[in-house]
Amino acid sequence: MHQADLFSPAALSVPCLLLGVLASDEPGTYRYAILYFLVGIPIPVAYVLWLLKSGRVSDFHLPDRRDRTGPFVVAIAGAVCAAILLAIAGAPTVFLAPVITSLLLTLALFLVTLKWQISIHSATTTALVTFAILALGPGAAVLALCIPLVIWARMYLGRHTLAQSLAGGCLGCATFMGLFALRGIVW
Repeated sequence: MHQADLFSPAALSVPCLLLGVLASDEPGTYRYAILYFLVGIPIPVAYVLWLLKSGRVSDFHLPDRRDRTGPFVVAIAGAVCAAILLAIAGAPTVFLAPVITSLLLTLALFLVTLKWQISIHSATTTALVTFAILALGPGAAVLALCIPLVIWARMYLGRHTLAQSLAGGCLGCATFMGLFALRGIVW
């Protein structure tokens, strides 16, 4: 794994699932995280690797937004299948709600990407940090240091402008703030 891959959306799925387990009071939630991981993560990653190996794209991080449509569709389909399986398997709402929120974030990023280049790295990093702070409390605020690091890296690598990175960060933060605003109402 390259250093730039540390904060890639696929890599962040692991700490996000672990955070979901940690935030849940339900015993055995780790089994649902494993189920989600096995269904929702490998297929989109394998699809992008196939695109890369077959020469259809030149970079795993898909810097050209026009190359993102297929991977987004595959990722959304995988996430929907995983969420349905979790619901059927009886996953606790406290674990399922953030999974569905991540799915909604992915859908929103896809819709924005159809018209404009937005930083998915910034969005997923900020979503994870927001989730951690809201689920675990102020002690998790130290993770917020990752956000400017990711924004700087995306700009330094020439992958995004400041506006694209900030827009991704705002979308990621707003999505999970919205989730927690509904706590006690919907979940």
